[in-house]
Amino acid sequence: MMRWLGRFTASCLILVLSLSAVTASAEMNHTKKTDIQAHMTWVRAVPPVATITAAYMMLHNYSQQDDRLIGIESPVAGVVEMHASDMSDGVMKMVKLQEVVVPAKGFVMFEPAGNHIMLIDLKQPLKVGSMVPLTLVFEHHGRVDMQLVVSHPPEGQSNGDMEMQHSGHQMNH
Repeated sequence: MMRWLGRFTASCLILVLSLSAVTASAEMNHTKKTDIQAHMTWVRAVPPVATITAAYMMLHNYSQQDDRLIGIESPVAGVVEMHASDMSDGVMKMVKLQEVVVPAKGFVMFEPAGNHIMLIDLKQPLKVGSMVPLTLVFEHHGRVDMQLVVSHPPEGQSNGDMEMQHSGHQMNH
């Protein structure tokens, strides 16, 4: 009887460990809805009369292959563009980007005074706390929809790119 009970207990233990291994393996191989994820997303709050603002985020590519961000859309703006800040002869200028590569297993930052997303010809005032729909268009991952909250810059950050040559939309395209 003890011998049978020992074998039964060992068999149950093996069964539980096997099921745990299968479950763990399934979780590791589980694919997300998309391997591109956005973190730390926000849209800069601007006065109600402003016609442009900027959006920021960290884009993380969890896949094994580089991907290119080739377009961005939002119903709150007439035009959405990717820009980079460029220091030239002591003057910070904005340069329009046609695409941004998000490296495999890596990330790209869209941040004040760096790469950023411009929302131009705003169709309505954006209130602090409201959500802005944004669709990122990738070469391989397709369309990725998200919602970004409108907020003021975190403490200690300047207005960065908004103080540069965005007034009157004088950028190098």
